Amino acid sequence: MTNNKQNNDNTAYSKDELKLLYALGEALGDLPTDEEAQRAWRQMEVRHEAARRRLRTKRLVFTAVAAIVVVVLLFTWNRPASPLGASGSYTAVNLPATVTRSTAGGTVIITTPPATTQPVNLPDGTAVLLGAGSSIEYPQDLGRAATRQVKVTGMARFSVQRNEKAPFTVHMGGMEAKVLGTVFDVKCYPGINRTVTLYKGKVRVETDGGKQNAILHQGQQAVTDGKGRLNVSQADIQSAKSWSNGMFIFDDTRLQDAMNEIGAWHNKSIIFRSKQAADTRIHFTFPRTETIENVLGALREMKAATFIYDGETIEIK
Repeated sequence: MTNNKQNNDNTAYSKDELKLLYALGEALGDLPTDEEAQRAWRQMEVRHEAARRRLRTKRLVFTAVAAIVVVVLLFTWNRPASPLGASGSYTAVNLPATVTRSTAGGTVIITTPPATTQPVNLPDGTAVLLGAGSSIEYPQDLGRAATRQVKVTGMARFSVQRNEKAPFTVHMGGMEAKVLGTVFDVKCYPGINRTVTLYKGKVRVETDGGKQNAILHQGQQAVTDGKGRLNVSQADIQSAKSWSNGMFIFDDTRLQDAMNEIGAWHNKSIIFRSKQAADTRIHFTFPRTETIENVLGALREMKAATFIYDGETIEIK
């Protein structure tokens, strides 16, 4: 697992925070080595070698301090397209310039800026990796009550300290995940569908006050639709956990869903003007440490769509 802070410097984390990062990585079976992102890239390249013989391929080379090779593959499936905006689009919010922590009325609130992740150690021993542009709220006495309740906006990975006497619940604004002890991601950015991805154990997810619910098993993902209904499917684990490894990895992903992920990381509003562009499926691997201008440059070279960026909003048509 890599440090996703913009300065890419492990010294930006305290000793305890680095221990949390390693614990979260080991819980998923990830070794936090510097070569992980490159191995992921090579694995994807091998996996799509046969497809590249049949489909048009573009290779892009970007340089920052060292050369970064990006392989992108684009194609559109011949199947009915979903309506424009069916999955929603990310809307930028006001965020701090640095990680903030405040306490009021016995509640702790931690918020991250764009393009930054932050490990958090909860009082009950649960380890959390908070994603970019995200916040977590929890009581100072978490773990001493009969239930453990936290609230998240944005992205977070939980490695929950098991306690059968005190169930752990994550509230995501209309969706809840309830566990005893397990490892899972939650994604609940403004404007896009809420998602829970399970890596270990079991999770019960609920919407609409429990009227919609499902039990997730290892490797499964639950996503809400625009009406709060739950859709459960097998998750693309490589892509799902890429945010904690410092990479964007999209494998046969709708452009709208990919842009929501990119917009959430950089806190840029996403607006689609074309249903065809929204439903275009892409294969795309790119470091999260790169600027939004470089990310859009790579996407423009793919000719997946037209991208207009004014510094705050990305319009796609």
